[in-house]
Amino acid sequence: MNYFINSESAQRRQERDRLLTELYCEIYDQLKPKQVKNPKRVALAIALETGTPPYHVSYERARVVVLRLLASDNSANFKSSANRDMWLDLTKKVKCLMEQGKMSAARAIAIVIEQCRASRFFLTPEHAWSIIKQQLSHMNCRRPYGRVA
Repeated sequence: MNYFINSESAQRRQERDRLLTELYCEIYDQLKPKQVKNPKRVALAIALETGTPPYHVSYERARVVVLRLLASDNSANFKSSANRDMWLDLTKKVKCLMEQGKMSAARAIAIVIEQCRASRFFLTPEHAWSIIKQQLSHMNCRRPYGRVA
């Protein structure tokens, strides 16, 4: 199922990419002087697991997917496990808000998208690394990038 990526989603992805790169650089800078073995890989793993970015989806897309998950709890139709995990994380927060706050799914989705943060970066290491490399090349900074060994 193809969905048009609107400007809201694109802006949220840009913000996610910037946050991931900043967190990676911060962690890498702390690891490098400590002579950690393979600091690029370690910094990437720590950034992916500890970062708490905003969700990078539009309200419209979230409404479609979350309502489908709430109705059927079918999580098997996702392109990747990272994508599935992100939607399940978001849906869990929506469901909790609905139960605690006695609110509609639409209102809960809007609150989660605008005010909550994801529990981690839901990206594969390969995708995260390509984002970081691209971001660093645009920054023209002398950060290490290349293959994660």
